Amino acid sequence: MGSDIELIVKAIESLQTNVIKDYILPVSTVLISGGLGVGSAYYAVDKQEKNRIEIEKIKVVNNTLLTAMDVRISLISIKENYVNGITNHPIERILSVPPIMISNSKVQIELASLTFIVPKDDKTVPTKWDNIGYISTIFSNYNSLLDIWDKRNNIITDLLPKIKEHFGQPINLATLRHLIGDAAISQLSDLTEHALHHTDDLLIEISAFLLGFSALAKTKIDKKVAKRFGEVMEASLPTYEEFPKAVDIISKIPEVNYTLLSQLYGRSEDVLRDRYRPIY
Repeated sequence: MGSDIELIVKAIESLQTNVIKDYILPVSTVLISGGLGVGSAYYAVDKQEKNRIEIEKIKVVNNTLLTAMDVRISLISIKENYVNGITNHPIERILSVPPIMISNSKVQIELASLTFIVPKDDKTVPTKWDNIGYISTIFSNYNSLLDIWDKRNNIITDLLPKIKEHFGQPINLATLRHLIGDAAISQLSDLTEHALHHTDDLLIEISAFLLGFSALAKTKIDKKVAKRFGEVMEASLPTYEEFPKAVDIISKIPEVNYTLLSQLYGRSEDVLRDRYRPIY
């Protein structure tokens, strides 16, 4: 009988709860597992978001570089129409540049998406390639240049019936005045000088932009992400060996004779030099 009672007591004791073993440890295990799961999920989402931002940076940089390449090609195609026939004589310059077919497509850059290139602290020495305002002027000046060429094309095309026999040939001022008049000469010469100067300035600056901006942009993008998802485009310019005319195209045309231009306009040389000063 005593042994039966002992068995019953032991059975009852075995039913008693161990709080740490039966409750705290299981609950804490669940909490830790859940915490690790939430942490892992947060890390994964955060990593994906950072990768997405870096990929967007690569896209906007490459799109900007592609647009710059299109601008450079457009400027080269314009300059090829007159690069070998320009002298310093203002009248000859008018008649050495024919009507030129130009692109009517204005360019647009996602400037708001390029803000990541701007230095975040005062210690970084700023350059013109991380200056959004400066970059904007390059492309806006290109769009303005297209308008100048378009206006010149319209005027020279209207005057072509009167001057076609003298186009590309030496002609004196008196003869040209007789053909088209002083007002047309002044307007056409002014547009010609603006078009020639700005084309040179922009061609040099957009070439420098391709090299400088692409190099800068690479320092602003996570290298691991770039290696995995796509690199920033490598911009390069043709060498003389690859393209013999490259040096001539990128070089500035002869400067206009400001003494003769002053006589033509009736303005001082200083005023005219300031009017046609380099834009960069």
